[in-house]
Amino acid sequence: MDFCILFIVAFVGGITPGPDILLVMRNTLRFGGWQGIKVFCGIATGWIIFLSMIYFGFVYVFRSHFFQLLLSIVSGCYLIFVAYQLIKAKFTSIYIQNKNKEHDTYFKALFINLTNPKAILFFSIMVAPFMQNKILSSLIVLFCGLSSAFLFVIFLATFFRHMINDKAFYYIDKLCALLFSFFAILLFYHAWEIYYNMSSNQ
Repeated sequence: MDFCILFIVAFVGGITPGPDILLVMRNTLRFGGWQGIKVFCGIATGWIIFLSMIYFGFVYVFRSHFFQLLLSIVSGCYLIFVAYQLIKAKFTSIYIQNKNKEHDTYFKALFINLTNPKAILFFSIMVAPFMQNKILSSLIVLFCGLSSAFLFVIFLATFFRHMINDKAFYYIDKLCALLFSFFAILLFYHAWEIYYNMSSNQ
């Protein structure tokens, strides 16, 4: 029963709007399912790193205020950069963009995941209580739940991308830029809250 609950928690946590799922959905819609899988692999690599830290007992690192402050600032700046790249992009045929697409999406996804406080809080606060017994089995179930959520989104995006024209893709990029900017603002606000609390406790 605990494994079922953990799987559901992981699935819901994975499908909840955030930089990771948005990056996967945007790349799948733009470039197809294979590109979405490449981005997903980068994010999944980040999960493996987080889960390994939990397995070896380093979960306390995630809860460090300084660590969260630093990651919030770095991640916020990077999301602003990604948003800027999307905003300045000109209208281009999807077929031309497929030929000229960048090949760094795996590492971009990995970086965004590793600096995503949502992922850190998810693993350290929401998931850790489920890890009291059978920790290895719990980690496997957790990984499967998260993967199922992202693969489900990739499947849906792959199915619907053929119904979207070039103009719609252009506006999807602009919408993603706004959402990335919104997530960046939330990260900067989170960083400010952490800094304020650290200053108040001194």
